[in-house]
Amino acid sequence: MKITDSNTFNAFKSRAVVPVVALLTILAPAAVHAAPAGEATSIVPIAKTIPATIQTTHAPDADPGHYQVLDGTHFSYRCYVPYTLKTKEAAVEVCEIDPVKLQILGWPETEVIHLIRGKVTITGAGGEASSYSDGDIFVLPQGFQGMWQQSDKLLKVVVRHPLFWKD
Repeated sequence: MKITDSNTFNAFKSRAVVPVVALLTILAPAAVHAAPAGEATSIVPIAKTIPATIQTTHAPDADPGHYQVLDGTHFSYRCYVPYTLKTKEAAVEVCEIDPVKLQILGWPETEVIHLIRGKVTITGAGGEASSYSDGDIFVLPQGFQGMWQQSDKLLKVVVRHPLFWKD
């Protein structure tokens, strides 16, 4: 997001920074204390590729209250989950998403997204547009309303909380 004035910064801070801090507050203690006493915890490497065995999921073109697919595109993706918090409150996913234009009606999760490959333009309900591409990291906050538009396939690593879709 390009911050050009204090109103934009305050809107960004209230919609993005606060959920990230809350997410890190939840994840860090749980990850440190998730293993039973005496059991070692391990670092989980996250590959930036999708295993060939992962099938494509064709999501519905509408999820009432959450999104509506626009312009005749369809919402399809391949995701794998290398890590889920033991409490099932949050997960890390690596996802490859086919081109899609979504009207987001109210996103049910906060997503911290690291875009590995591709480009997406996200337009908020107030008309402010931000574009992200390879290497960018951003937050799609829970409750967000607006437009997600990508014309090419993208690859992202995402931390999701709270888990709404649990497939």
